[in-house]
Amino acid sequence: MSKSNVELAGQTIAPGEKGFGYLHVGYLAARTEVRVPWQVINGAEDGPVLLLEGTLHGWEPMGAEVIRRAMLQVDPAKLRGTIYCLPLAHPFTVEFGGTIESAGQRVSPADNLDMNQVWPGAKKNAWLTQQIAHVLWNEVVSKVEYVVDYHDGTGACDELPVAFAHLFPDSPPYVAGAGADGVGEDGVDYNLSPEHVKRVNEGIMGMAKAFGSEVIWKRPHMLNPRMLLGQCAVQGIVPLYVETGGGGMIDEQIDASVVCTLNILKHLGMIDGEPVFPKRQVMVEDYVVYRSLEGGFYLKDPKAT
Repeated sequence: MSKSNVELAGQTIAPGEKGFGYLHVGYLAARTEVRVPWQVINGAEDGPVLLLEGTLHGWEPMGAEVIRRAMLQVDPAKLRGTIYCLPLAHPFTVEFGGTIESAGQRVSPADNLDMNQVWPGAKKNAWLTQQIAHVLWNEVVSKVEYVVDYHDGTGACDELPVAFAHLFPDSPPYVAGAGADGVGEDGVDYNLSPEHVKRVNEGIMGMAKAFGSEVIWKRPHMLNPRMLLGQCAVQGIVPLYVETGGGGMIDEQIDASVVCTLNILKHLGMIDGEPVFPKRQVMVEDYVVYRSLEGGFYLKDPKAT
């Protein structure tokens, strides 16, 4: 199949080219435009269609920097397939409501909604966060085959890169109800076939392992379709949720996550090369939080493994 142009927001991105622009959502009361920045790298050859998305939660901005750095290393003339980038998926949560220790906030100051609980959004009788999700879903997300959804440790902690394999359970019910904020309808029957579930789960596990993080967190639970990864999964789009960095710091975790992001492109056959893996990978299905009973600073034992 010959490679075709990508049309987005009134722009045409030809094979072998990059494009940048904004998706229009609407206007505020003062006629200030609400828009979301995007980037497209349209490879010269045919191949998979991938979305790299960050900052659904504005206080988790590290994914935007990971995406920026990784895409600087992608040559559209050598790329097979198409990469869509939404590094600032919800500009309002990034721009407003931050504190000294954590820029941005989890919910939107415009409507107090969590963007990761409103997918696929709404066009009519909708809050701003729902309108943004509607535009992103219809203009970008629904057109792709794979999604990497970047999160981080907020101002609270600096996380090592971790791939979260959010999987459908082995047997029905596969899908949970509406989000915790009550947006949407309970009990939607997506009528998912075992073949659909198997294909998506295998795709998620393949991406999680290829990401190349030392830790893979396997989570086979009912998926919430109001979350981006849940809505993608029920629609047949393979989603990978990752956590990396945080603490308000641009540090070595960002560099490591750039390598992990390029691993995904290699795994999907979009660029040449083999994924770069750590000396060991550990898959976990649960975790324990250890809390100190005394105040002070935590210093890691350099001899600890």
